[in-house]
Amino acid sequence: MQQIGKNQLSILIIVFLIGSTPLFELGIKAKQDAWIAMTLAAFAGLLLTVMYVRIQKRSPESELAELYIMHFGRWIGGLVGFLHALWFAYESMRNVRDVGELTMMALLTLTPKWIVMLLIISAAAYTVSRGLEVFVRVVQLLFPIVALSYTAIVLFLFIARLPKLTHLLPLLENGMLPVVKAAFPDLLSFPFGQIVVFLVFWKHVSEKEIIGRVSYWSFIGASVFLILMNSITMCVLGPEMAAITALPLLEVVQLIRLANFLERLDVIVTLLLFIGLYVKITALYMASVFTFNAVTGIAYRYCVLPIGLIIYAASFLEPNNTYHMWIGLNITLKIVPLFQVVLPLLMLMVGIRKKYKTAG
Repeated sequence: MQQIGKNQLSILIIVFLIGSTPLFELGIKAKQDAWIAMTLAAFAGLLLTVMYVRIQKRSPESELAELYIMHFGRWIGGLVGFLHALWFAYESMRNVRDVGELTMMALLTLTPKWIVMLLIISAAAYTVSRGLEVFVRVVQLLFPIVALSYTAIVLFLFIARLPKLTHLLPLLENGMLPVVKAAFPDLLSFPFGQIVVFLVFWKHVSEKEIIGRVSYWSFIGASVFLILMNSITMCVLGPEMAAITALPLLEVVQLIRLANFLERLDVIVTLLLFIGLYVKITALYMASVFTFNAVTGIAYRYCVLPIGLIIYAASFLEPNNTYHMWIGLNITLKIVPLFQVVLPLLMLMVGIRKKYKTAG
C-alpha cells in the first residue's frame, strides 16, 4: 500500500484547500464583511474536520468507501460509496470546466477551450495513474512556487500602498444575517467542506496517531491564509469592484506598478490558477478512483482511464459558462452538504456495525 508522511499530508491539505480560492472574492454577498463570512465558514469547517478525524479513528486502515460499508452494511454502504465516487468525479469535472472557462475569459482568449481542458485532464490522469505517493511529491515541488508567488504578490501590493483598510468599513453594516447567509452553505461547501476528500487519503498516512493534529493545524493555517487574501483583495478593490470582477486577484495584480519597471505580473496569477486547479482536479479524480476501486473491486489501474474520460466528456455537458455557474451556485451547493455533512454525521451517530467490531 502507498504511504505518505505527516509533512506530506500537511502540504497536501494546505495546497488542496488553497487551490485556486484566493483568485476569487468568496463571500462577496456580504460585501466588505466577506472576511467575517469566511471566518465563520472556516470555523464550521474545522468542526467538520474534527468529525471526519473521529470517524477515521474508528478504523484507521479504512478509506471512505470501506467506512461507509462498515457503518451502513455491504449494500447500502456500497451504494453510498458509489454515489460519493460519482460526486468526486463531478467535482473534478467542475474544476476542469473552470480551467477552460477562466483561461478563455481572462488569459488565453484565442485558445480553444477543449484543448486547455484536454491538457489539464491529461496531466491529472497521468498523475493519478502513478499513484498517491507521486502526486504528493508533485504537490511538494509545487508548494514553494505557490508560497513564494503569494508572498511576492502581497509584498508588492503593500510596497505599492494599494490596500486601503477603509474598504473594510463599516463592519457589519447590515447586521449578521447577510454574513451568515454568505457563509452557509456556500463558503462551508467551498472550499472548507471539501476536506471530506481526506477521508479517502488518511488511510495511506504512515503515522496514523498524528493524523488529527496535523490535519487541524494544516486546516487552520490554510484558513487563516485564505481569510487574509480575501481581506487584502477587498482592501484593494473595494466591495463594488470585487463583486463584478471575474478574477479579482488578477485585477489586483494588474494595478501593481513599481518604479516604472515592475508591472504586468499576470503571469504569476496564471501560474497560481493552473497549479491550484490542477491539484484540486487531481485530488478529486484520485479520490473517485480510490472509492470506485474499494466499492467495485475493479483494479485501481483499470479505473483511471474510464473515470478520466467520463470527467472530460461531462465537462462539455453545460452549454456555456453562465449555465455552468448557475448549476454550481443553485444546484451543486444544495446537494454537496449531503456528502460533506449529512452522511458523515450519520456515520458518527450509527457507529460501526457489530460484525466489523468483532473482526477488528
